[in-house]
Amino acid sequence: MDETRSARVTRADVRAALMWALERDRAALLAHRAAVHSSKSDLTRRRADKTLVETWRARRTDGGKDGSPRE
Repeated sequence: MDETRSARVTRADVRAALMWALERDRAALLAHRAAVHSSKSDLTRRRADKTLVETWRARRTDGGKDGSPRE
């Protein structure tokens, strides 16, 4: 049965995705950081957060228990 997730990204989701990226996906972390720091726009930050959370969710479900990227 598929889990239904809200399209809205919560602060807890962003925090968890950032911690995951810090530990397991440096490229995703650096891409998020570059997007957030290149523009002070709130919209840009929200888009970067959403992209990171989507990556985290996909890798968490596809990459096994620890959420590490699949090789």
